Amino acid sequence: MHRYRLIAAACALAAGVAACSSSADLLTNALSLQLSADDSAQAVAVPAGQSAAADLDLLSSTGTLLGFDVAPGSTAPAADRAALSASFAAASGCTLDSATYIYTCPSATLHGLSRIRTVEFFDSTGAPMLDFNDTTTASIHVTATATGALATAHAADTVSRTRDMTITGLLGRNTTRTWNGTGSDTSSAYWADSTATRTANVSAASTFTDIVVTLPRSTNPWPASGTITRDATGTATVTKQGITRSLTVTRTVTITFNGTEFVPLMVGTNAYTLDLATGAVTKT
Repeated sequence: MHRYRLIAAACALAAGVAACSSSADLLTNALSLQLSADDSAQAVAVPAGQSAAADLDLLSSTGTLLGFDVAPGSTAPAADRAALSASFAAASGCTLDSATYIYTCPSATLHGLSRIRTVEFFDSTGAPMLDFNDTTTASIHVTATATGALATAHAADTVSRTRDMTITGLLGRNTTRTWNGTGSDTSSAYWADSTATRTANVSAASTFTDIVVTLPRSTNPWPASGTITRDATGTATVTKQGITRSLTVTRTVTITFNGTEFVPLMVGTNAYTLDLATGAVTKT
């Protein structure tokens, strides 16, 4: 009888040790799951890439809306040149506030985001103008808001953006336009890669510096030069092997345009490549 009790006790002890060992392994794995520099950088890099792709759409669609994405006085056909000097309100459907000379343009929805824009025209002295004219308009001031759920490959990200931009290079026979300005945005994003699933809730303030686009845009879709700098802060989660870790991030993101679809995106010393057509970010 005593022999059987000893055997049972030994078995119970062995089972307890195995269970303890298993729990210890889980605890060790959880404690050993270290977040890399890439884990932190991705939390701001991915939202920055999506935002930059949307900003390029703003540049392109605004140029189409205003009708100045051809080179005035040079490559533009006569009909296009006439349209450039036509009444902006009649051509665009935007409504003029005669007291402020500000046009408010119709709300439009793109990729799930609702967008509202305002437009102001100025001559070389800074005086407001009623509409665009390729011989006297020196700059255009554009504001834009975009809110909604942006569909991505993995989820529907919640986005809220504002942009305040000034366009120059409009007088005479210029073959480029230059954009400068600022912006702010918040986003809640989810995405996955081969090693982890990730979320990020990020706020960012952006500066757009000397972004040069070449005309006509139909054959020059990507900015030739210029930068977007984003100071981003927020929270993120990273899930690997069933274990989730949370982190806070404060990083500066710099995107540098080079005339091609694929441009460098830097988060500190962490280098990525941004596809301007899709907003996708990959580690370099």
